[in-house]
Amino acid sequence: MMKSLKEISWEVPEDIYRQDPALSYSTLARYEREGFSKVDHLFDKVESPSLLLGSIVDCLITDGQEEFDRRFLVAEFPAIPDSIITIVKDIFSTYSEVYTSLSNIPDDYIITFAQKYNYQPNWRPETRAKVIREKGSEYYNLLYLSTDKTIVDTETYKVATDMVDALKNSPITGSYFSPDNPFDDTIGKYYQLKFKATLHNVDYRCMADLITVNYKDKIIYPIDLKTSFKHEYEFYKSFIDWNYQIQARLYWRIIRNNLDRDEYFKDFKLDDYRFIVVSRDLHPLVWYFHNTTALGELVYGRHNNIIMRDPEEIGMELRKILDNKPIYPEGITSRDNDIVDWINNNM
Repeated sequence: MMKSLKEISWEVPEDIYRQDPALSYSTLARYEREGFSKVDHLFDKVESPSLLLGSIVDCLITDGQEEFDRRFLVAEFPAIPDSIITIVKDIFSTYSEVYTSLSNIPDDYIITFAQKYNYQPNWRPETRAKVIREKGSEYYNLLYLSTDKTIVDTETYKVATDMVDALKNSPITGSYFSPDNPFDDTIGKYYQLKFKATLHNVDYRCMADLITVNYKDKIIYPIDLKTSFKHEYEFYKSFIDWNYQIQARLYWRIIRNNLDRDEYFKDFKLDDYRFIVVSRDLHPLVWYFHNTTALGELVYGRHNNIIMRDPEEIGMELRKILDNKPIYPEGITSRDNDIVDWINNNM
């Protein structure tokens, strides 16, 4: 009798998943990009147009329109710089119970937030407040209507739905997102399954966009969906920029760990990670990573100048920092430090 992969997954709501202290790809990748000096801000919430677009596409593909309507509010409003949206959101969370309109909030209060986010520091303070008020007032009002939903402008929503249509209708990617065939139970598709694993005494978690199980041949295909501002054919650049090798190798190991601990799934092959990529060009592509199961450091590039550390090496290092809260990064001592040695090893 076939067994659902969901049965061995970590079945918790997404908010519980996000709050769990186990390390995730995003945390490891951010630490690897930003380094020791930014550890205190490692878990700060990050918002950007690309992340919002990706969230919308993920939601529409994996959860459907009903879930999208629960989480998002589509509204038509003038184009607003992301910097002002960030400021207005913060002002709203602080003063919405006192001031029902941005126009009623004193300049001094708005200037404080402009300084907090270093908004147009060369402008006069009153000019900064005036521009934020003029450009952000309508958005401030929309925040009352949205309650706990994320506001999406109509243009972004249109781009997202076009991407979803392209993914579902493309001859390259359509089969990945087609509904399960009720007359063929040899193929199972699972969206957003969550898993946890402890690897070398460090706890990790992951949420996979899509996992397809071929029950007949006992092969499991892990898949991640990426929306990109680059052309789909340039995804290899994004792979380096965002260190997606961490995600592929870490997710594979977490999923494999769970498969190995289950009598039914332990003999299934877990294939290399695949990334399905779509951009505004609407020409989706599939990229696979044949080093998914590789251990240790990866070296790429025509001149061997792209060096990518093993996820678990990063994880053990970061876990030690988070637990012990050292003043200096590992290798720096309170005695003399060798400048040349640090240049050669870190630059």
